[in-house]
Amino acid sequence: MPPIDDHDRRADEAEALLRTAVMNGFADAMRKSGLPPMVVLRLAARAVGSVYREAADAHAGPHACGCGWCPQEGTDIDLLCSALLSASARRRHRRDLAAMQVAGRA
Repeated sequence: MPPIDDHDRRADEAEALLRTAVMNGFADAMRKSGLPPMVVLRLAARAVGSVYREAADAHAGPHACGCGWCPQEGTDIDLLCSALLSASARRRHRRDLAAMQVAGRA
């Protein structure tokens, strides 16, 4: 297996951090609101959309952030939709330890 380059490592760490934050927010929203899971997930998707909009707005116009990102709304939103579809697809070959039934005690 080839070594993971620094960019991939940082991306994996950022994804894990965001997944934890979203999962904790999801669980907290479910517990506090009593709303059904799909309502809360839809609200989470709306929250991601609003974060995109705010970030894109901060990177456009005369007072844009100087990091170099130039939002391309159509392409960016297509990428976000693709990421959501990809991440939510059933994975038959990958086992998630968190989802496995406990077989005993160590």
